[in-house]
Amino acid sequence: MGLFLSALTASAQNTNLKGVFLKDVMGTKSNTIFIAQNENGRLVPKTSAALRTTDRSFQANITPDMGIIGKVNYVGADGEFYPIYFKKGETIEINVKDGGLVFNGKLSKENQFFSKWFKLLKPLRNLDYTPVGRTVGSGRYYELIDSISPLAEKMIANVKTGNTYFDNWVKKAMPFNLQYDIMSVFMNGIEFGKKTEYPKWLQNHFNNYSFSSMDVWNYSPMPFELITNHTFGRAWAYNFIMGPTLPLSMNYISDAQLRGEILIEAMNRHLLDSCDVRCKKYGSSFVTADQKARRDKLLRRWKVNQPGYPYIDFAYEDVKGKKVKLSDYKGKVVVVDVWATWCTPCKKEIPYLEELQEDFNGQDVVFMSVSFDTDRAAWEKMISEKQMGGVQLISYRKGELVDDYETTAVPRFMVFDRKGNVVTTDAPRPSEPKLKRIIEDELHKK
Repeated sequence: MGLFLSALTASAQNTNLKGVFLKDVMGTKSNTIFIAQNENGRLVPKTSAALRTTDRSFQANITPDMGIIGKVNYVGADGEFYPIYFKKGETIEINVKDGGLVFNGKLSKENQFFSKWFKLLKPLRNLDYTPVGRTVGSGRYYELIDSISPLAEKMIANVKTGNTYFDNWVKKAMPFNLQYDIMSVFMNGIEFGKKTEYPKWLQNHFNNYSFSSMDVWNYSPMPFELITNHTFGRAWAYNFIMGPTLPLSMNYISDAQLRGEILIEAMNRHLLDSCDVRCKKYGSSFVTADQKARRDKLLRRWKVNQPGYPYIDFAYEDVKGKKVKLSDYKGKVVVVDVWATWCTPCKKEIPYLEELQEDFNGQDVVFMSVSFDTDRAAWEKMISEKQMGGVQLISYRKGELVDDYETTAVPRFMVFDRKGNVVTTDAPRPSEPKLKRIIEDELHKK
């Protein structure tokens, strides 16, 4: 009886989420559904559940230790996410298809709000999320935007579930969810024509709206995409202002900290280079110490993969456990091979690498192999069995070589000159004659 009561008590503390999630991207269906929280402008998964291949159904048991019960979470996959409130002891059943979310069963007041919301938004989202819907002319969009938007805004303003956290969350977050659905129109290629032909809601929005706080960054599931879509619609389609979307978006963001976050995210996505960030136009957009530190770190990473810039030093253990630094070999040309024992293409390059080592024996060239392995025993065994020469180090897939050089795949080859500058961090493989020529060229430089 005691165990039974304990099980009941534990169950009462959990949230059970189940249902069907059908997301089809160009014929490829999602295989996993994620439950995520917005953390500094990005959705961070807290847990996930596999979608059955037969019907895309799933079931997830949410426990208190996950820290997401009693909060609104974004549930979805592949860029399609829905806000759902996780209440202790509640079983939530959903059915997602064609951009629509339908709740089933007994719901908390919080999820009753979301149920009504997605019923209201269904006609508009159906146009955005279905192939047939995207072929509908602008007239239908005019009608839906102007008829749905006022009702949605009224729902937000009048929310009153008795849950202070939830009601405040709705007032801050749901305006951005509404904006995202409306701005998706422009990404579907709908042409509205003259400004006067635009829906009244869009005319007012494009004439007067500004992203004036960090709320969009902290509450929207995809704030970078929302602001980019907004800019495309407002600048390109509505005002006929041509040019790169990112610089144009700065005109519609009045909050300085938000501008900094957008620029940092653009850097993360490789949409800006160092000149863009250092120039006067954007230099003042980084207002907090944390933003400046993240900007500088990203600039450092950008530089290290550009020829001619100083390398970022790294240090890893050799077979004897001694730390060896890249900078230990300053004054020599250093060829770095990033590899792994389990990587077939890496192992195919070993004989060619050994041949290069013989060709440059006695010259100012160091061959440094840094393993991506996390299994030290397997690494040591292969080095011993193949009698691998050069400097052999293991990274455990951590540290500067992984993070600062943004190494995500192996094999990868790099060459650094005698002065400690980058020749290339994307060098040809040893099996390609070009690598030997690069090394020879560096040796001949004074």
